[in-house]
Amino acid sequence: MIRINLLPFRAARTKENIRRQVSVFLLSIALLVIILVTVNVNLQGRVENLETKLEGIEAEIKVYEEKAAEVERFKAELEELNQKIEIVNQLKEYRKDPPLFMAEMTELIVPGRMQLSRMSFSRDRVSMEGTAMDNETIAVFMRRLERSDRFTSVNLSRTVQQVVQDMDMKRFEITARVAN
Repeated sequence: MIRINLLPFRAARTKENIRRQVSVFLLSIALLVIILVTVNVNLQGRVENLETKLEGIEAEIKVYEEKAAEVERFKAELEELNQKIEIVNQLKEYRKDPPLFMAEMTELIVPGRMQLSRMSFSRDRVSMEGTAMDNETIAVFMRRLERSDRFTSVNLSRTVQQVVQDMDMKRFEITARVAN
């Protein structure tokens, strides 16, 4: 019988299998390294992109914060202007009252028999001081004040006898509540 020595073939095949397995292993490691490097580069690109977006957003936030501060300043100025406009409107509204009041008072005074020397106003009260020829003139003046629509209650605070240019006169003080 012929004998064939297959040992070197088996050894060669084993070496070839080992070489193939080492090659596959090295290629797998190389492929794994390439994949890891690619993923790493991709992730770094994303991180840089997100950092750039974050910087842009932070810049926008600063711009919007400045605009918000400016809006708040405008709101404060607007509120101040509205208050000033309200005050001006009130002044316009009340501007007519003193002349009308004085015109009414000239109609209520007894001409030639009395004169007012001082008037002072508070919120809802008027104090008047003056001189009259006699008590009857003061009474007529008080009745006229009570009949007018401008006053609700009229009180004589005091009367004093006073000599003015050799004539006996009555000095009086009257307080009245102003009707709204």
